[in-house]
Amino acid sequence: MRFQHVWLNNMLILYRYLKMHPLKTALQFIAICCCYCGLLFYTLPTIQASESTVPEEAQLSLQQAQAEAKQAADSPVELAQAFYNQGQAYEALEKNEKALEAYKQALELQQLHLPDSPELANTLYQLGRIHNSLGSYIQALSNFERAYELAKNLQDEHLSASVALGMSRTLWRQGNYEPALAKALEGLRLYQKTDDKKGIATAFHDLGSINDLIGNYDKALEFHQKALDLRKKLGDDKAVGTSLNSIGIVYYFKQEYEKAADYYRQALDIKTALGDDKGAAKTLNNLGLLYQEQDDYDIALEYFFRSLGISTKLSDKYEIANVSNNAGKVYQLKKDYPQAELFLQSALRLAKEIDAKDIIRENYDFFADLYSEKGDYKTALEYFKLSAEVKSQLLDEEKGEAIADMQTKYETEQKAQEIALLQRENNIKQLELERQTLLRNTSFIGFTFVFVMAIVMLYLYIVKKKAHTQLSELYSLISQEKAKSDQLLLNVLPVRVANDLKESGKTEPESFEHVTVFFSDIVGFTKTSTLLDPKVLIEELNKLFTAFDNIIERNHCERIKTIGDAYLCVCGMPEENPQHAENIVRSAIEIVHYMQSRNLNNPIKWQIRIGIHTGRVVGGVVGVKKYIYDVFGDTINTASRMESNSEPMRINLSEITYQLVKDKFSITDRGQVEVKGKGQMRMFFVDTN
Repeated sequence: MRFQHVWLNNMLILYRYLKMHPLKTALQFIAICCCYCGLLFYTLPTIQASESTVPEEAQLSLQQAQAEAKQAADSPVELAQAFYNQGQAYEALEKNEKALEAYKQALELQQLHLPDSPELANTLYQLGRIHNSLGSYIQALSNFERAYELAKNLQDEHLSASVALGMSRTLWRQGNYEPALAKALEGLRLYQKTDDKKGIATAFHDLGSINDLIGNYDKALEFHQKALDLRKKLGDDKAVGTSLNSIGIVYYFKQEYEKAADYYRQALDIKTALGDDKGAAKTLNNLGLLYQEQDDYDIALEYFFRSLGISTKLSDKYEIANVSNNAGKVYQLKKDYPQAELFLQSALRLAKEIDAKDIIRENYDFFADLYSEKGDYKTALEYFKLSAEVKSQLLDEEKGEAIADMQTKYETEQKAQEIALLQRENNIKQLELERQTLLRNTSFIGFTFVFVMAIVMLYLYIVKKKAHTQLSELYSLISQEKAKSDQLLLNVLPVRVANDLKESGKTEPESFEHVTVFFSDIVGFTKTSTLLDPKVLIEELNKLFTAFDNIIERNHCERIKTIGDAYLCVCGMPEENPQHAENIVRSAIEIVHYMQSRNLNNPIKWQIRIGIHTGRVVGGVVGVKKYIYDVFGDTINTASRMESNSEPMRINLSEITYQLVKDKFSITDRGQVEVKGKGQMRMFFVDTN
C-alpha cells in the first residue's frame, strides 16, 4: 500500500507538471517519463525499506514495552504502564493511530486501578495531544479538560501548564481565539513559576501564533522573537526551525515578502536536515501562499503539491484540508475552474470531518468567489450565506453576548408591539360585538315600548359616539405602530427591497452595472479597542456610524452594513442613480471633515481610511427570518483593496471612479500602486481641504 501511494503521488505530480508546462516535442515527453520511471525504481528500495528504517531507540522501546505487557498480564497497574510506554514508542515512530489505541488501553486500566493518579492525568494529556494531531478536536478538548482537573487536584503545575497549552492549540484550531489566548497565558505563568525554559519558549511561540491569527502582528513578532532567542540558547534546533517559520508567517501577513521568504527558507533548511516532515510540510505550504500573493501561480502550486504529498503520508487531516483549500484558490486565480472545484470540494469534506471552522469559512469564501467569477450568482450567494453563518459562530464570546443582548432586546420590543396591536384589535372587535348586541336588544324593546326606545336610542347615540371615538383612537395607534414597523424594516433594507418583501414576501438577487462602493475602516481600532471599556467602545462606534448614516442619506446613498469598525455603503443600487460616483465621493469628503471636526473636541481621537471603486455589484437579501441586505462581487473586493492601500484621513479612488469625477473634484494622481492579488493599479487621492 505504501508503494502504491508513492507511485500514484508521482504520477499525479507528472500530470500536473505536464499541464502547467505543455510539452513541445514527443522527445520531451519520453525524457520526462524515463526520468520518472528511473526515480520510481531508484526510490523503490527506500520505500520498501521504510517500514524498517525507523529510529532505533523507538523500535527498541516498542519491543521492550510489548515484552513488559506480556510479563505484566496479571498486574493491571504494570500492564497499564506497559501500554502507556507502547503509546510513547508508537508516537516516536509517527504511528499516531496505534499510539491512540495503546493510550486508550492504558486509560481503561488506570481508571479502574489508578483513579485520581498522576499516571491517569498523563495518559489523558497524551490522548488529548494525539486527538488534536488527528483533527479530532472535540475528543481532544474532552481529554484535556479531564487531565487539567486532575493536574490541578494533584497540584502538578508543570503538567497543568502543558495541558493548558494543549487546550489552547485545540481552541485556536477551532477558531476560538479568545479562550485560546487565555489558556496560553495561563500556561506561560505556570511555566515561569516552575522556571521551565523549554516550556516558556513554547508558550511564547503559541502566544505569537494566536496574536498572528487575530491580526496583532507587532505583538506576534515580539512573542516569536522571545521564543526564538530562548530556543537558540537551549540549542533546540527543531524548535528554532518552527520559530523561524512562524516569524515568516507574520512578515507574510505584513506583506513584507522578502523577509517572509528568507525566514521560510531558513526554517525549511533546518526541518529538512532534521527529518521533520510535518514541519517541512507546513513551511512548504507557507512558501506556496507567498508565491500566490506575488501572482506566481505555477510555483505556488509546486510548493502546495510537495506539502500535500508529505501531509498525506503523515495522515495530517488539518494540513491536507488546508493545503487543498489553498490549491483550489490558486486554480481559481488561474481560471481553471474544474480543478479549483475539485480541490475545494475535497478540502471541504475533510474540514467538515474534523470540524475545522476556520478552513470551512475560508472554503465557503473561495467557493463564493469561484461561482461569482463563473457568473453563477445564485450559487455564489448561497456560499456567501454559508460563510456568514460560520463567521457568526467564530465571533468572540464578549461581542457575541453583546450582539445577542441587542438582538434579544429588539425582538422583545417587537413582540411587545405585536401583542399590543392584537390586544387593541380584540378590544375593537369586542366593542363592535357589544354594539351589535345592544342594537338587537333595543330594537326588540322598541317595538313594544316606544318611550323606552327613545331613551335607549339616546343612550345608543352616546355609546356609538364614544365607540367611534375609541375606534378612531385605536385605528390611529395601529397606523402609528405600522409606520414604526415599516421604519424598522427600512432601517435594515433599501426601500424597494422592503416593498418587495411586504408585497410578495420574497426578493430575488440582482446584478447592477453602475455602482460606486465606499469602504472605510478605523485606523488602529483593534489596538485602541483593547484599552477602552466595551460600553464606551460601543457608544463611540454608535456616534460615528450615526453621523456617517446621516451624511450618506443626505447624499442619496445607501448604507449596506458595518462589520466591527468597517463601514460599507453604495450608490446606484437598488435604485439607479447617474450621479452615483459624485454622491459617494462627496459623502466621503463630508465624512473626513466630520472626523477632523470631531477630533478637535473629543478626548478619543479616531482616524479612518477610505477606499472607493466603481463597477458591477450583485445584491440580495440574506436570511429568511432576520433579513440582511448584502452585496458581493469583485467590485466590493477592489473597494476594500482601495481602502487598505489608502492612508489615514485620505480618500483613495480607483482609476474607474476617477474618470467619472475628475471634472468635479480636486484630485491628486498617485501613479501605479501594487495591489494584493490584482497587480499594478492606478490610484488617486481626493483633496479634502
